[in-house]
Amino acid sequence: MTERTVRFVHRAALVLTVVVACTNAVLAALGVLAPATALKVWLGFELPLGILVLMVGALRIRVLRRSGTAWVGVLDELVGRVPATLMRAELRSYRALWSLIRGRRVGAGTGVTTIGYTRGTMSVPIAWLVASVIEIAVVHVLVPWEWLRWTLLIVSVYSLLPIVGWLADRVVNPHLVTREGLVLRSGHQVVARIDADNLQQCIPRRRFQPTETGVDGEVLFLPGPDGTNLDLVLAEPVDVLLPAFFEHRRRPALVSRFAIHVDDPVVARRVLGAALHA
Repeated sequence: MTERTVRFVHRAALVLTVVVACTNAVLAALGVLAPATALKVWLGFELPLGILVLMVGALRIRVLRRSGTAWVGVLDELVGRVPATLMRAELRSYRALWSLIRGRRVGAGTGVTTIGYTRGTMSVPIAWLVASVIEIAVVHVLVPWEWLRWTLLIVSVYSLLPIVGWLADRVVNPHLVTREGLVLRSGHQVVARIDADNLQQCIPRRRFQPTETGVDGEVLFLPGPDGTNLDLVLAEPVDVLLPAFFEHRRRPALVSRFAIHVDDPVVARRVLGAALHA
């Protein structure tokens, strides 16, 4: 049996196990299946299949790790690239929320100055978040069945986590300034590292277009919803990696100028001048 066949069988068995377990739980909750019948299905089918999936998964992990595959690659191989990306994004949301609650900024420390880029970018997501909370409250009041009310409440609250986590991810991952240089980020992803002696100018400049991250010629745009407000001019071009939800879709580029959005371009310019040219 080839590795490709093993991968397909393992993923199919994993999906089947999850689908059957969820279906069994829903039918038992709705009263379609008696508790005794649901237990028999779990013992006779779900449990053996789950054990088989775990055993095959453990063997595959062992083989992949022995071949030098990183843990990130192991997860991609076990469940597929898209599900693995979604799982990592969810875990990252929880971590970002925890950092936000604790007032932590990733990478901040002695000799490191942070530059935020979220001011003015949160209005639309927050408005959508507030509307969703109101909708959840209305549905909870109007739905007559208690079990359905609580099910919808749990699902709705859980569905808000990606939005809240995305907001938190951007707040707790600001740009970083050290004596060695500048690290530009978009959420948890590092876009570029600029050496201190390579940064020639920091120019406050308002652009209302574009509002999407991208490269135009030798200029990389990292805008907010209303454009950019600070230009960075380099002495020599640097390699950058454009942000994207799926890591494998991040595109490289070579640029000599950045147009970015920051919370306060005047303060950012002063910070960059003091830190990079000290």
